[in-house]
Amino acid sequence: MKRLGVYGGSFNPIHAGHIGLALRAAAEHALERVLVVPAKISPFKTSVSAEPVTFTDAQRWAMVQVACAPYPELEPYDVELMRGGVSYTIDTLRSVHAQYPEAQLFFIVGEDSVSGLPLWREWDELQRLATFISYPRTPESSTEIRRRLSAGEKITGLVPPAVEKLIAGFMPLTANR
Repeated sequence: MKRLGVYGGSFNPIHAGHIGLALRAAAEHALERVLVVPAKISPFKTSVSAEPVTFTDAQRWAMVQVACAPYPELEPYDVELMRGGVSYTIDTLRSVHAQYPEAQLFFIVGEDSVSGLPLWREWDELQRLATFISYPRTPESSTEIRRRLSAGEKITGLVPPAVEKLIAGFMPLTANR
């Protein structure tokens, strides 16, 4: 039976910690592939950000694609961006299950989210569709990366080199600072 991971997030931007965690999950749980799913609108982040640096859906999608490209076990998966609206895990897992009905699904989540899982939409169905695996948050933070970009500071090492290059193209005024 095929074993697939599903790893969702805002990925605003995707960073080295995200990639490392996805690769770790793939290795530790013998996952053939991890679907990396950028959210259209996170149900936990529905307010409009007042931060000076945020990325569009198209930019986040491009960053996820280049970040995953070197790793055959990681697959960018745009189901939430294409569906639009608030991105609920139950809808995503149903989509993945419909596309891969033979696969055993594993949903990757940060440890800080575990206590709130029973409050997620259709929790009982989520547990039926996927095994939840959790990992501690990494030291990298998308919030910190956006802060650094706003301040004109370097982000080298915090994001994959291909993502850093894309961001430099998105933000020419902050590149090379």
